[in-house]
Amino acid sequence: MSLPQFDVQGSLFESLGAIAPDLFADNDRYKLFAKKIWPVLASCREQLLDCYDSGNGRPGVEPVVLLGVLIFQFLERVPDRQAVELVKYHLGWKLALNLKLSEGGFHATTLVYFRQRLIEHGKAEVAMKAVLAALQKEGLVPKRSKQRLDSTHVLAAVARLSTLECVRETLALALEELKPRLAIEQRPEFWELLWERYVESKLDYKSSEETLQAKRGQAGSDCLRLLQWLEPCATELGQGKQVSLLREVFAQQFVLEAEGKLEPVKVHATGVVQNPHDRQAEWSAKGRGKHKKEWVRLQSSDS
Repeated sequence: MSLPQFDVQGSLFESLGAIAPDLFADNDRYKLFAKKIWPVLASCREQLLDCYDSGNGRPGVEPVVLLGVLIFQFLERVPDRQAVELVKYHLGWKLALNLKLSEGGFHATTLVYFRQRLIEHGKAEVAMKAVLAALQKEGLVPKRSKQRLDSTHVLAAVARLSTLECVRETLALALEELKPRLAIEQRPEFWELLWERYVESKLDYKSSEETLQAKRGQAGSDCLRLLQWLEPCATELGQGKQVSLLREVFAQQFVLEAEGKLEPVKVHATGVVQNPHDRQAEWSAKGRGKHKKEWVRLQSSDS
């Protein structure tokens, strides 16, 4: 995939400038990011050239924009699919990321693929130190806080959020597949609880790390509960496309240990599903032992 053309001036205030003064104060975090942090990201663009082949493939999404999205994912604690929705619909994100109002966003797996490129080409630290200094200078991150913005922590934190979303979304898809196939009297006693928890409700990914860990454990237990209930059921129920995917994701993300204790998988093998809406987005691993690095691979014909 090749690099797209980059307008150094960008669209800042070209599309939002006429209304930005009325909507965003000078000390607004999105306006500060656009004016102070965006130029720092843009100055790091040349360092990303090695991640792209200038003579191969169609132009990708602007990497400076993706760097900005990655930073905002970390700061605002949102997984990939929600980040793409914010790029498309959130005026503050558009201003901060120097996007036109007409920007329609991109596929969530683009972020998966971008993280892969950063790690594969040893560019994971690109912009992180410079952005941290700029964020601290503008008061967006306290200088003496425990906030970490090193590349390993940022990529891992965003990946954990997206993994939790993957499990929850896979469970929701399985429930939606089963609903028309099960009469009300055939559904298990826990059906309404799971339906409300995963189909009708959305998790606040800005919750504390402890809460998110608890939600991950809860999602694992709910997956197991549903899959065990399906075991004696008719083949057409247990072998549906989404139920089969749920079984696969559960096996990849959780381990059932002695005495029935369920534990999240700590090290992912290559090929683990990362996005239930796109089966080609998978975890990859490089190296061995303590030097082993993990990221997510997107198998794509235009890569």
